[in-house]
Amino acid sequence: MAMIPDYSIGFTISEVEELHNKLKLELHRVIAQYSEAGTQVIAQRTEDIHVKMAACQKAMQKLDPTTYGTKHKTAVSVVSALQR
Repeated sequence: MAMIPDYSIGFTISEVEELHNKLKLELHRVIAQYSEAGTQVIAQRTEDIHVKMAACQKAMQKLDPTTYGTKHKTAVSVVSALQR
């Protein structure tokens, strides 16, 4: 598997958003090709696009955490006294 790029370094949020949108369009095109041909090469291409899209999403979370930040989950646990 290829190394996942860090698009938060050297890119602005608008550049990362633009790249993400282009990757989405490319993914739609490749999926259409896959439904017609169904080859392993096209399947690998979709995996490459998914990796880059995930890198964009991670970069958007780093560059603009207010808009793209992860939702915080709160867990609560209760410990009662042990019975003797």
